[in-house]
Amino acid sequence: MDYLWVIIPTAIVVALIIIFALKSRSKRLCSADDIVGGENNLVPAVSQSMKISSSQETGIIIPVELLPATTQIDEGRMFEITDSTVIARISQTIPGAAQTVANTAAKNIAKETLSNPNMFLVKIPSGATLVNPTKKGVQYATYRGAKKGLAEVVKPDFSKMTKATSLANGVANVMNVGSLVVGQYYMSEISSKLEIMTKSIDRIGDFQDREFKSRILSVITLVSEISQFSSEIMENDDQRNLKLAALDNLKATSTELLGQVNITISDIIQKTPNPDYKDYQSKVDDFKKLVGYQNTLVAVLEEISKLTYLLGKGLISIERSYASFNKYLELSMQTRCLLGQWHDKQVKVLRIDLEKERISKAGFEAVVSAIPGLFDNKYKYNELSQSFINEISTQAQTIPESSTKPKEVYDADVEIVIKGGKYYYLHEVADNGQETTA
Repeated sequence: MDYLWVIIPTAIVVALIIIFALKSRSKRLCSADDIVGGENNLVPAVSQSMKISSSQETGIIIPVELLPATTQIDEGRMFEITDSTVIARISQTIPGAAQTVANTAAKNIAKETLSNPNMFLVKIPSGATLVNPTKKGVQYATYRGAKKGLAEVVKPDFSKMTKATSLANGVANVMNVGSLVVGQYYMSEISSKLEIMTKSIDRIGDFQDREFKSRILSVITLVSEISQFSSEIMENDDQRNLKLAALDNLKATSTELLGQVNITISDIIQKTPNPDYKDYQSKVDDFKKLVGYQNTLVAVLEEISKLTYLLGKGLISIERSYASFNKYLELSMQTRCLLGQWHDKQVKVLRIDLEKERISKAGFEAVVSAIPGLFDNKYKYNELSQSFINEISTQAQTIPESSTKPKEVYDADVEIVIKGGKYYYLHEVADNGQETTA
């Protein structure tokens, strides 16, 4: 029985050591979940950021940061991500984000109010470019943004996933989420612009040019359909390629119509170098419709270029996407320059005063009003309508170049703000207050 006096104390000591080790481990886990507050700096909301495995030991870090309560973000920069598939992809790619937000909100429930909820910032590297495989059966991609590197691509098959399925870490997942977020915002912006174009083209033209007008409306409608964001299309290469092919056809139609408009404007200028006032009025009406068509076609070509770049997901360069647009924009600007010179000539010959909205009387009318004009200058002129004057001034102006150059949105990190349980894409705003162009 004496051996019991040795075994019992030993067992007690071992049990105490195990209990102490478990408590220490529990404390370390709890401290990892704590969030350190700060007033002036962005503070990590998770102790460890998820890393994407890299073939060259280079990882993509996706930090989830709790923003200080004093952080102010322009509401105009926050675009709400409403597509359920995009939200699901974000949660799948960054599985700790939603749980971290929920845990922090629960801990700070006393401090947080509905009017001032906690805000979290997620930065997703974007701009993947596929490169030639260095191993048989293995494909790699370079990624840009705040950090650069080379990582192995593991393309996910979303069709085989369920809500409970977590995505395997891979650079393709991250790049896919980035392109979905960017695509939803810019395609929504394009869709809104095309809707405005449809309304403007409805006010142009008459019965005689209904066929030409209907072709333009058809192009706008078809481009608008493609601009309707679909995560299914963005994630399916076959579907994206079909849409890109459709855009090429619509671009061909748009350039054909725009070429016709430019040629028609040039022909009218050449055939009526010295019109009388009545003929000049008629030509101003003709140019009103043609300039309206020209502006619309140039604008829709630009949106086609944006969609080409967006659907290319960074694999089609800005230069290639905008090649046709830049060419026809230059041709259209040259045509409008000729039109402006033609208007300047007619205004001088017909003695039209644009500032005072009047025209000097001519011929017999000028002779009759000569004597009364000696006593009152108003008898020397005929008043012109403000709408007529405005139309001359508008047509005499050249097509303004875009104030913002096309932005390579796939080269920038995608910033997502999580606020009040909702996800927002934090897009840039140009210095002039306008939204940047894709």
